Amino acid sequence: MRRFLVLLGIAAVACAAASVSVPAAGAYGNTAQYQAALSLNCDAKTNPFCTEMVGLGGEWEWFAFNNDGTFDSTQTFCAHNDPTFGSGAFHFNGDGNWRAGAAGPTAPPFGQIQDFWVNYNDGQGWQDSGVPYAAGTSMHYSFKPAPGISAVAQVSAIPNR
Repeated sequence: MRRFLVLLGIAAVACAAASVSVPAAGAYGNTAQYQAALSLNCDAKTNPFCTEMVGLGGEWEWFAFNNDGTFDSTQTFCAHNDPTFGSGAFHFNGDGNWRAGAAGPTAPPFGQIQDFWVNYNDGQGWQDSGVPYAAGTSMHYSFKPAPGISAVAQVSAIPNR
């Protein structure tokens, strides 16, 4: 009988724990309006897009664009024989302000009209993030024009923000 009561007590505690409502994690805060990721790999040593426009190597970026015009980002870059940065990888966490603007000339050509533009408040001014912008829209973009060149972007609009 004692064993039965102990098991009954354990079952009651387990049921109570399972029924407790846990709020969803707010990993991107309550103001994240878009979450976006971009990956660009350019290893074609004879293609002008890689050698003259974006450089040999790659970049991987993640952004949370907030509805108050601010953003947070994590970015990693890898350069190969870049005349300014040399060779190697570096990582950057940033934040600042964002706005929509016309796609810049060095952005991956996903066929977009606008991109998210960012200002890191570092005195460099507004920069094209390369991430396509379409108001209130979630989209997946892909660009693979030649061997050794590929870019993908994923933009997720978060409803009601």
